[in-house]
Amino acid sequence: MINARQENARMLASALGVDEDAASARLEGRILVTAGERASCADWAREICDLLDRTMSVTRDPADDVKVELVVGDAVPRSDAKRLYARIDASKAVIGLEPPKVASTEPHPLFAAIAACSAAAATLSLAIDAEELPKVGLPITVPFDQLGISREALDASIDLDGAALIGAGAVGNAFLRALRHVDARGTLPIVDPKAVGGGNPNRCLYFTEADVEHPKAETLARNASPDFPHVALIPFNGNFHDYVAKNGPHRTAIVTVDSRRVRRAIQAEVPGRVFDASTTDIRAVVVHSHRQPTANACLSCIYRHVPDEQARERAIAGGLGISLDMVRESLISADAAALIAGAHAGIQAAAIEGMAYDSLFKQLCAEQALKSAEGKQVLAPFAFVSALAGNLLVVEMLRVQTGQADTNYWQVDPWGSPIGKLRSCRPRIVDCEFCSIPHFVAIADQLWREKSEAA
Repeated sequence: MINARQENARMLASALGVDEDAASARLEGRILVTAGERASCADWAREICDLLDRTMSVTRDPADDVKVELVVGDAVPRSDAKRLYARIDASKAVIGLEPPKVASTEPHPLFAAIAACSAAAATLSLAIDAEELPKVGLPITVPFDQLGISREALDASIDLDGAALIGAGAVGNAFLRALRHVDARGTLPIVDPKAVGGGNPNRCLYFTEADVEHPKAETLARNASPDFPHVALIPFNGNFHDYVAKNGPHRTAIVTVDSRRVRRAIQAEVPGRVFDASTTDIRAVVVHSHRQPTANACLSCIYRHVPDEQARERAIAGGLGISLDMVRESLISADAAALIAGAHAGIQAAAIEGMAYDSLFKQLCAEQALKSAEGKQVLAPFAFVSALAGNLLVVEMLRVQTGQADTNYWQVDPWGSPIGKLRSCRPRIVDCEFCSIPHFVAIADQLWREKSEAA
């Protein structure tokens, strides 16, 4: 089974165009983190360390041999390694090769968590030192006004009753990690049919190696609950279709799954409100939201079918020795498990039944039991990329709740700074498999128009 270290090496190997051994060598070594004594500075340093430690080894001991020293706040450097300085105040964070000047004001913890992603990106870029990685222009300045949210909105309470978190993977973990920084209340079901994979702890911030093979929804609910004294996290081991079949149409879907096709299936269940965040390997983060009925883009418009998606599904089907229709079922059925076991010596049908096809495919690729040019399309991002997606999802919820959102789409570069002007309002697409079907539109109108107007 692939582990977290291998998952990181495979992602880096794909990004750099090198073999996995060469990528692993790039990830060897330690990052020294030196933090100032101010409480907010120490808290921010911990946020950054939580992200870095999922990708490279982090130390606080200057006697260790280190590649890079990250100096957080007004601390004094403690090594002769390459240095990066990170400082933060209430209005911005700055990360650069020289000590930046900032005010002595305190940042909101959600803003600090967002800036921690930029600090992690810059630190890893300096430590890995590869031209093939996305470019990081130092110094990075993260102006918090670009997030488009007022201080008053940050203090608002989020009522989670009627919402469901769909997906307990990396972005779902990150969403809850970000949500702990605001006043969240109510009951939040966590919907996911999968088990924790061996590589998941490289980016799922509430998961450890001890959680591998346990149900994701149950694990996330259990491990995150101590951070939420006013929220009941309720696991549901199944997909959103199963959840809706049992509980009826849902008012709010918080979508963090990692499949375009699954997102379209979620839209087909006609949730009243959608908040969605996704990652494109290590290159981009996308945030989308809408309320039904809408004249603009729905979830299926944003994640419409694309050729690469079909290529990935064909690669999985060919690699596992099953049909394309089976892959589209997401989870391995008993019939599919028997076929896969028959095609691959050493695989027991009972051991893989109920597992996700893409999870098994990644595992076999990592073990070099499969060779496929399309394997790169199921690689997972680094922790800071998923973390940024989860943080921005909380920002979007607060913006919508307080009437500050007049757009439905935002793409952000995780290796740079968020740019507010890049927010846009995406229109419907004419061939959307939800919006273009009158039956679906009529159901959305019937279910949610009265509630939308009342809100």
